[in-house]
Amino acid sequence: MEWNDRKIKGLIVAAGMLLVLPLLASAEGPGVGDSGFSLGPRASYFKAKDAEKGTWYAGAQARLHPTSVLGLEGSIDYRKNKYAGDVTIKGYPVQATLLVYLIPHSPVSPYLLGGAGWYFTQVESPGIAKKTDNRFGPHAGGGLEVKPDPWLSVDGSYRYIWLSDVESSNKNAITQKYRDSGSMITVAVNFLF
Repeated sequence: MEWNDRKIKGLIVAAGMLLVLPLLASAEGPGVGDSGFSLGPRASYFKAKDAEKGTWYAGAQARLHPTSVLGLEGSIDYRKNKYAGDVTIKGYPVQATLLVYLIPHSPVSPYLLGGAGWYFTQVESPGIAKKTDNRFGPHAGGGLEVKPDPWLSVDGSYRYIWLSDVESSNKNAITQKYRDSGSMITVAVNFLF
């Protein structure tokens, strides 16, 4: 494995966060997961395997905390990816996610996540009618939530999404498959109720 500056810097940041996390977790203040319900906007970055590049997009999420350890998240986003051959895939992911907080009652808590989503997908290709599809796919990952005061929390997460391939035909009737599984990063502001 070749070590470059980017990997070394990432390793240093990760090690620093792991060293500081216990100090933050012991701080006085409101705890993550102690409020019952939250709602807020989020920004997401998604990079599908076959996409030319990843894209940022907007969405919203709602969280319900039946206990301080478990959370349920519902979210909806809009995303658009460009592929080779001027193919554009637009999607509206609707996800349901279970969150497991590792340091409950703390102002800072990492969490594990897993769930599934329904993906309303529209494929646009030059010279071809739009194709609409509905797909289902699981996701898993982890994140970190910070609660600086009783009415607000901020979180960031990474999740990998497994989706079936998307098919599109070009104007010459040649069918292409695009791998639409990929990595999703989210950053959200949650207003607590």
